[in-house]
Amino acid sequence: MEPPSGPADPAPKNAVPGPGPAPSRAPIIDHGPFGSEPQSVIRRGLAVVLALLLLGLDLWLATGLTGVLAVLAMFGLIIGLLAGLLRARSRRIRRVVAALVGADAVILLALLAMFVARGYMLSQQFGSSTPEIDRAARIYDIVFLVIGALQGFSAAMPARLARLALRLAQKPAVLLAGSFAAMILVGTLALTLPVSLEDVRDVSFVNSLFTVTSAVCVTGLTVNDPGTTYTFFGELVILLSIQLGGIGIMTLAALALAFARDSALSTQLRYAAMLDARTLTDLRATVQSIIVGTLAIETLGALLLWIQFAGDPRVDEHSAAWMAVFHSVSAFCNAGFALFQGNLMQFQGDAGVQAVVMLLIVLGGLGFPVIREVVILSRHRVVRLIFADAPRGPHVSLSARVVLVVSGALILGGTALTLVLEWGHAFRELSVGDRVLAALFHAVNTRTSGFNTVDVGVFGPATLLWTCVLMFVGGSPGSTAGGIKTTTLATILATLRGELRGREPQLGHRAIAPEVFRRATAVAAISSGIVLVSLTALTLSEDQPFIRLLFEAVSAFGTVGLSTGITADLSLVGKLIISATMFVGRIGPLTIALAIADTAGARQPYRLARESLPIG
Repeated sequence: MEPPSGPADPAPKNAVPGPGPAPSRAPIIDHGPFGSEPQSVIRRGLAVVLALLLLGLDLWLATGLTGVLAVLAMFGLIIGLLAGLLRARSRRIRRVVAALVGADAVILLALLAMFVARGYMLSQQFGSSTPEIDRAARIYDIVFLVIGALQGFSAAMPARLARLALRLAQKPAVLLAGSFAAMILVGTLALTLPVSLEDVRDVSFVNSLFTVTSAVCVTGLTVNDPGTTYTFFGELVILLSIQLGGIGIMTLAALALAFARDSALSTQLRYAAMLDARTLTDLRATVQSIIVGTLAIETLGALLLWIQFAGDPRVDEHSAAWMAVFHSVSAFCNAGFALFQGNLMQFQGDAGVQAVVMLLIVLGGLGFPVIREVVILSRHRVVRLIFADAPRGPHVSLSARVVLVVSGALILGGTALTLVLEWGHAFRELSVGDRVLAALFHAVNTRTSGFNTVDVGVFGPATLLWTCVLMFVGGSPGSTAGGIKTTTLATILATLRGELRGREPQLGHRAIAPEVFRRATAVAAISSGIVLVSLTALTLSEDQPFIRLLFEAVSAFGTVGLSTGITADLSLVGKLIISATMFVGRIGPLTIALAIADTAGARQPYRLARESLPIG
């Protein structure tokens, strides 16, 4: 019996006519930017080694000839990197675009910038070489090598870095530190370029790092005069660093998450809790109000300053509009950067300029939630004055009342204390009105803004000590200010008062939750430890009076920017210590609070037996 006829079995997909085994299709393997053939890898490796040797030779000799070789080596490395990226990722047109977007694009642009800068220094070396120009050439070589090493590390493990970035994005406390560090790195590279400096002989990577760290951390400490050292491009870099640091990279991240469709709900809720928003709708409204409110206040402040700067001979050759915008942003962000020589000492008796600057500082230090609440309450009050039958507005929240009361008390107390201590000392040559104005301006600026109309270096030790106390407290939560914050101080004082009276801590006829006290204690204790470590390091590296080093350390931690005049005289190690203190001071208290908030919801499955300890 013959088998039933039917359609023949289909031939295998890889079958080919003719004798012989069917060829198999090898998978396409992407070997990354370094190619796939062993010989090609060897050739590229030798080329990289040769380029590194040429750069090392230029670091050693720094002459015109070695500069030519170094520039050629940089050019070759950049071309090789670009070709490798395109070869590894440009199978299609979309991948060509994707290869130029993201971290690779930032690294490539940084390498190009260092290449152009080194080429410019080469032209200077052939023109009139000096030790300063040779030193600047070495700086660009070193930075190029470091960035190239980062690119090599990135290319070696892209998948791991992508997973790491995803984990960081889900942890606001960790992302906060990384984002500020990235902003500082990019700003430092930009400020190191010749286009940022009036004189290329002033190129210094450490000074640029110090200045950008001070700007991003909205501190205001400087090792050189920003108005005479940097060009318009350099000043613009500083201004953008202040603005991004003032608004906060976390706010920008929350903005992106609030309107993203593919982000995890848990991540969005973490950022909502960070900004005191109860829902994602509140998160969007809060972030929008922060950005819009910041730009509106800064624009109004710039307009008021421009009216006073226009035609003022103290503005000199600068544009009055640019000076108004720069100082308005610097004041509202509590940065304290000024483009005038001697900061704002030229405006010592100018009540109009000082009033605008102080108003911007106070608004920036109150915090966005408080400003928003005050605006809403004021609007309801106005409506109720016009329409008697209008519904009553909401009551002032406890946090807003604490912020307003403590801020006002610190400003008034600081003014009175400074006035009494310096009446016959630093203020002895001023009129009575100017003395009061100078004391008020100083007290406002201790709220983490570093403007000054009087030389702080002539203040007595008692004034410097109490200024340190005010700088350590700083501004309020959710603001552009630093320090341990006014609510932390109020919580600690309320707890102390409650212990002395034998009752639970209270604020505004409300009991304080135990977790609030624990958080305040942690922030204050760790902040004190940070200042102590920074001060100890400064006493080992610097030969300055102890009170001035204490003032510098507290000013850096509180992101204030006031100085007794020793910042420019700090050693290389001292500058790095202050830079690290500014960075930790900007992210430290926030990171501590966020880390504690992340673990606040975790429930302990058991409770240990309680036991008392003798105190005091």
